[in-house]
Order: sequence, then structure tokens, then C-alpha cells
Amino acid sequence: MTASGVDSGPLLAAELSVTAGVAFLAVALWIAVKRPWLGMIFFLVLFAFAWRLVSVLYIDVFGPLFSEQLALEIGPGISTVPIAVSQGIVIIALLFSFRQQRVLRLFSRDGSALASRLPSGRFSFADLAFLAAALFVVALCVELLLRGPIPLFAGIERFDYTRLYGGSLHRRLLEWGPMLALQLGIFFAIPLLHDRPSDRRFGALFGTLILYLFLAGHRFSSLYVYSAFFVMPIGAVMVGGQAKFPSQGNGTSRKVLRYLAAAGVVLLLLIAIAVTYSYVVVRGEGGEILSKLSQRILVQQGEMWWMTYERVFLHNEWSGSHAAYKLFIAPFDPARNTTMQFLMELALPLQRAHRIIALGSAYAGGWPEVFFELGGPIGGFVLVALSAIIFSEFMFLMTRCIIQERFATCFFLTPIMFALSITIVSGMVNSFIQVTFLVKVAVALVAYITEDRWRLSLILPGHSAGSEKEA
Repeated sequence: MTASGVDSGPLLAAELSVTAGVAFLAVALWIAVKRPWLGMIFFLVLFAFAWRLVSVLYIDVFGPLFSEQLALEIGPGISTVPIAVSQGIVIIALLFSFRQQRVLRLFSRDGSALASRLPSGRFSFADLAFLAAALFVVALCVELLLRGPIPLFAGIERFDYTRLYGGSLHRRLLEWGPMLALQLGIFFAIPLLHDRPSDRRFGALFGTLILYLFLAGHRFSSLYVYSAFFVMPIGAVMVGGQAKFPSQGNGTSRKVLRYLAAAGVVLLLLIAIAVTYSYVVVRGEGGEILSKLSQRILVQQGEMWWMTYERVFLHNEWSGSHAAYKLFIAPFDPARNTTMQFLMELALPLQRAHRIIALGSAYAGGWPEVFFELGGPIGGFVLVALSAIIFSEFMFLMTRCIIQERFATCFFLTPIMFALSITIVSGMVNSFIQVTFLVKVAVALVAYITEDRWRLSLILPGHSAGSEKEA
């Protein structure tokens, strides 16, 4: 009886974790198959969620496992359950915000799209955007050639290159690169709304950026993030295209998906080469590559969540006031993601954590850990739900602006969308209390109102004049 009870405990925990993990992964797969446009809009989040969940499930089922970064053993348990529930809350919010009836109303059939209102023959927004982006990309490549060794050929880590040789344009790319990728994706995809081929000029610029990152020593993370932001507007435009051309939408969507699949294969090959080269040549760890990849893929993505699960759910050791103090008032480095700094300080000896942070590194994770450190085992789910609603509704707003070709509004909403996306992926919350973020929100609001009035003047030319006469 006793032996059976001992054996059934871990088995029941493993079954519970597997059930929770498989349920979420099945829903994510359903979205990718049945609503690929939604999967493209939220590829950044869905991929990050799936990867972390697989890692946490691995720790739960096969633990105890040794974590090289934490220098201790973690697992087993049922930590998959609360993180799967948290991710499920986000999925529910996304599906509700992008419910079919609401999505179909996004695209107006009255011909009010911007392209249908501008006179033909003038220098288009796309031409201006391409010129500006092309100048930046060319200057970026010239800077790479002139400032010093090329990291890929010299075997230099990307962090060391940025610190020792990186020029101003390179640093700006690291700060704003994903947002630039989003703008390239918008102009690449907008022609699809008008039943025209995508603008391949912007695809070529994006491919050049990916090649630049590869040469600059970047591996998976950067290539994945840039690609996720590039495909976001493509997914949004596929929604609009199906609404405007329902008879042609499915064929166009399948064609776009085939091209993206082919590009994805090339990207995966590039990532595989970059990761292998980094471990074998740059770091000289070729003999341990399988062990390192196992830690990177299956342990490091979930280890910080395991530590939060153990503290908050198993031992009820959490303090919302202390977490808020370390996140917003007295972080080690307020200019960076304070969530991971706080979690690393809790998980590691303080001096070691600060040394790693000072070198510019950080561990994986942050969401939903930050909300459970702030709100505890119950309040954490409330904070997760609030963040999910805000994120999903903002993404619906962004999708609407892309479909309606509100280029100025999209441009100024992009930094806000980036901050919200990074919060859902890595738990960064300190950006929302900065004055610069409030300024970005105010500027985006002004841009939306101004662009809305300008578009109204195009649709109703006599509107402004009539208003003045009445006044």
C-alpha cells in the first residue's frame, strides 16, 4: 500500500503536467493550422510559449535535472500546470479579441482604404519608406566593413563585437531592429490588400538585415525575433485580403504561406549554421555541443519558472512589495529588463547574479514569473489576465491600423507594441513607468487623431471647408 502510494504520486504529477502541456500545444497547433493568419500575428508569443512549456514539462517529467546556470537540481513537480493555465488565459484573450465576426468587420468594403483615395502618379509612401530603409541598411553594411573584423569570420561573440567595434548604426539596429522589421513587413504586405504582388523590395531589405545579423555573430534569438516581427503585418494583411477578395483570398493566402514556408526553411538552415559555428568555433565547445544544446533547449527555458513555482506555489515565499521595490524603485540596472535581474538575484548568489548582469547577459524567462512574484499564487493569475487583455486588444488595434493603411499611426504605435510584446515574452514591466513610454503613448495618440482627420478629408473633401463655413 505504501509502495503503491509512493509510486503513484510522481506518476500522477507527471500525468497532470503532460495533460496540461499537451492541451495547450494542441490549441496552439489548431491556431497554426486553422487560423494561420492569427498564428503569424502572434508567432513571437506562440513560439515562445510553446518552447517554454516544453522545457517546463521536461523538467517536471524527467527531473531532478542539473541546471548548469543555477548550479543545482530542479524538478520534478507539476509546475507545468500553472504556466499552461497562464498561457491559456492569453490564448483565450487573443481568440476573443480576434473572434471571426469582429475580424470580418475590420475591412471596410466602401473603398476607404488609403490607396484608393490618393491620386495616382505621385511618389508613394512605399517609395519613401524604401528609400529611407535602404539608405540605413546600406550605411549599416558599410559600417560593418569599415569598423573592424567581421564577427563571423573572426570568431568574435556578438556581445564583444558590440562592445569593442560596434558603431552607432549597429547599436541603433540592436535597439530598434525588430521595429524596423515590422515596418518592412508592413510595406512588403500592403499590396496584397489590393490584389497585387507583395513588394519584394522590402523583402530584399529584410533578407539583407538577416544576413547582416548572421555576419555580426547573432544566432537564434535575434533571427527569430526579427522574423516574428516581419511576419506580423503579413498575417494582418491576409485577414484584410480575405475580407476584400473572399473568392481569391484562400488562394492568395496559400501562395503566401508557401513562400513563407520556403523562406522559413532557409532561415532554419541559417540558424543551424550560426548555432553550430558559435559552439564549435567561437566558444570551442564542439565536444560538448549536445550537452550544451540540451541545457539551452530543454532546461534553461524553464528553469527560472521552476524557481518561481517552488517559491510561490510550494513554499508560499513571496512579497509583492519587495518585488515592486526591486522592479521599479531600486533595480540593479534600471536601463534594462529589471524582471530578469530580480529573478536572477532570487535564484543565484547576489554577487554572481550582478556579475552576469553587468556583462550584459540575462537568463531566459520572466513571464509569467513577474506577475506571481508580485501577486502570489492567486493574484498572479489576475495580473496575467489583465496583461493578456491589454496585449490582445492592442494587437487588434495594430491589426486594424495595418489593414486600413494608417502608416503614420502604425509607425508611432510600433514602440508601444514592442514593449507589450516583450512583456508577454520576457516579463519586462519597468518600461511602462518611464517618462519616454508615456511620451510615446501621447505621440501615438496625436498621430492617430491627425491621420484620422487627414483621411476623413480625403474621403469627404468638403468636410473641412463646410465645418469652417458653419463656424
